[in-house]
Amino acid sequence: MAVTRKHVGLSVAGAALAGVLVSHWEGMNLVAEHLPFDPPSVVTVCGGITNYDWPWLKVGMKFTKEQCQEELSHVAERYADKVVVCVPSLPTMPPHRQAAIASFAVNLGPGKVCGTSIARDLNAGRVKEACNAMVKYVTANGKFLQGLYNRRTDAMWGERPWCLRED
Repeated sequence: MAVTRKHVGLSVAGAALAGVLVSHWEGMNLVAEHLPFDPPSVVTVCGGITNYDWPWLKVGMKFTKEQCQEELSHVAERYADKVVVCVPSLPTMPPHRQAAIASFAVNLGPGKVCGTSIARDLNAGRVKEACNAMVKYVTANGKFLQGLYNRRTDAMWGERPWCLRED
């Protein structure tokens, strides 16, 4: 019998929304590559899976759309499981907020939630301050990236607007 790991960081609705949000912003690349805006050692595939997720990942490795979709369906949950350690209330937050925090953690790593004012503000009930702090993180390698700014602020798909939602 196979052992299934239970994810603790997101509700069912939060996980579903996080998958949609991450997929919206990350896109889909079936060949592993180093993206010019990532740090030199980071290799990315499947629209957001990196060699931090798969230490064996190397530039040029190829995957099917089905393999990528399967992995992406769980990536937000894995990152949320790391965030719930520092923000224990994450699973009880509104699903859109859960999704925004998970997407942010997928994009920048759980440390950018846990090691910043975002976790402190969420734990203190200062939701607006925590959500607004996400907008500080719009650079890569010291350069402003419009795509990251859009990811944080877009009225329809932005992490900050989703984080502020109560549904």
